[in-house]
Amino acid sequence: MSVVSVMRKPAAGAVAAGLGAACMLAAAVPAQASPAALHVTATVSLGHVGNAFTYQFSEAPNGTVYYARGRTVYAVAGSNPPAAILHASGPVIAVAANSKNLFAEVGRTVSEYRRSDREFVRKWTLPKSIGPLTSAGLVAVGSTVWAWTDWATDESGFEYANVSRIRTSSAVVHKVSSNIAYPADMAANAAGLYYEAIKPDASDGYLIRVGPSGRVTKRADKNIDGPLALAGGRVYLLADHEPSGDLFLDAYRGSNLHPVFFRRVSAKYHDVAGTGAGLLMLRSGQVSTLSSATGAVTGSLSIAHAVTLVPGRSAVVITFSGGIARLVRLAS
Repeated sequence: MSVVSVMRKPAAGAVAAGLGAACMLAAAVPAQASPAALHVTATVSLGHVGNAFTYQFSEAPNGTVYYARGRTVYAVAGSNPPAAILHASGPVIAVAANSKNLFAEVGRTVSEYRRSDREFVRKWTLPKSIGPLTSAGLVAVGSTVWAWTDWATDESGFEYANVSRIRTSSAVVHKVSSNIAYPADMAANAAGLYYEAIKPDASDGYLIRVGPSGRVTKRADKNIDGPLALAGGRVYLLADHEPSGDLFLDAYRGSNLHPVFFRRVSAKYHDVAGTGAGLLMLRSGQVSTLSSATGAVTGSLSIAHAVTLVPGRSAVVITFSGGIARLVRLAS
């Protein structure tokens, strides 16, 4: 999951460069693949989108990609054009899907629908934020749905998010944390949710894993607030290191958050994701494949005006140009 419009903490400006709320981004013009054989398999136009478009996408286990515009949720299956599959009661601010069901958030309400016929199943109400919600995200893994909500505005600047956990068999919403999480920079798998949070005294922060049962594992880390990805049983952070300000790809074991390596990378990279084509990292005009063992770049593919990566079974890049967004599927 990626939300380009979420404002980052000012200290992480180098990572967020070019990814502001105005979404001044562009469309895919694929070029020759590198010897690593990363290549484009399909390009799907998503049509004209405005500056308010959040570029938040979620991929189901079968590779179908979901996103929302206003009250409408769209699905992109394979190389097919986007199909409007749901018209909600209000603006949809987050979507996610597991193998059977779709989840859409309107305000603080998360509703579940069957993917087969879009019939309503149930709904949950998330805890209140300090102010009205302006951005949110959902990640669905099996019978667990993770949710974050944030209230940052142009006036308030960066704000920390709430994190919640939903078990689809229960009507209860479990609050994971309040007003300490970095919004958007989260990922989840069967082992739980991985996210970044600030310490209560605002000195440095934590890398945190919350298991499906609610058990918490945390590691103190001063180099946080950056895109986070899961691949090969590891957690990867694309983070500025202090005091140098250099950008690094940091790897940790997913089981216990013990560090594996810290590798300096070009400051031009701004996104990282675990995908069916492996661990990918994005910079302006280029998608790179990485060794999950060392973080070394193993191949690259030119993708003009790429905006963000979509984690999941297939490898997906979102691009934008001339007012038109496109979904580009990749394979290796």
